Amino acid sequence: IQYIAFSFFEYSFHRWCMHAPRGSVRDKIFARWNRLHVQHHVDTNNDMTMIDDYNFKGIRFNYLTSKLAVVIGSLISLAFCALTGLSSDLPLWLTPVAASIVSLYHGFLWQRLHVDSHSLNGSIEWDDGLPYLDAIPTGNRYARWLLTNHIGHHWAGGKSNYNIVFPGPDHLFGTFVRLKQ
Repeated sequence: IQYIAFSFFEYSFHRWCMHAPRGSVRDKIFARWNRLHVQHHVDTNNDMTMIDDYNFKGIRFNYLTSKLAVVIGSLISLAFCALTGLSSDLPLWLTPVAASIVSLYHGFLWQRLHVDSHSLNGSIEWDDGLPYLDAIPTGNRYARWLLTNHIGHHWAGGKSNYNIVFPGPDHLFGTFVRLKQ
């Protein structure tokens, strides 16, 4: 259930909040994330490296974003359970615990994959957000596919491949683009 919740959270937040048209209601609500993210696209070179003096805050999730992910993931899960009738057998306290675990998994993987996809490879010092962990393996086929998926997001001008960690919704909604070899 948490995978579903976080997949849709990552997709929705990235597609409709981080890429909201300037001046729109979504842009006004999520301006902090939208500005950083749009600038991140502007500051990304064609080879996926970043321009000199890049503001690295557009690369990583801060603690506020991770906390919001837990709250939103919990609410989505509770709503899903209520709508499907699954909530009657599960104690309520499990939802935020599961959301926290999935949020940590998502956060650590995002920090590693997104930093690596832009060839920054842990060179960023940052005290606001989950750390970059060398211990997360990225040489496997799955991690390489996720990295390529994110490169496709930039290659398509931010109009596809919205999910870096949980890419299921991109396939479901037809926004997945495969990079040509």
